[in-house]
Amino acid sequence: MKLKDNLRFLRRKAGLTQAELAKKLHIKQYNISDYEIGRIEPNIQTLIKFADVFDVSIDFLVGHKTKAGDDTEIENNVNSYISQMQIDKHLISINDAIKDLDDEKKKDIVDSVRFLVDTFEK
Repeated sequence: MKLKDNLRFLRRKAGLTQAELAKKLHIKQYNISDYEIGRIEPNIQTLIKFADVFDVSIDFLVGHKTKAGDDTEIENNVNSYISQMQIDKHLISINDAIKDLDDEKKKDIVDSVRFLVDTFEK
């Protein structure tokens, strides 16, 4: 798994919003968003903060497989959680593309997608 996926998973598993996590780390919420979509990567000091908050190793955060296999159980939990969520990667991509739009524009996009789905189903 990639860093961005691990950060999103661990935040959700902890039951935190991006804003709540940002407050714990003393950083801006938009940085959390950028980390989770892979737009930017945190520096080493921020990685250490993430590891401390989530009680995992930096190796696990960045997706590095340790020789001792310390993070195997955590990685299995992450993969299991993702499988259970059954989130389509295309839906995640759409969500990332529209997340900064206002609610009215988001509603227009949802309506457009519904129209397209109805058209393709006929």
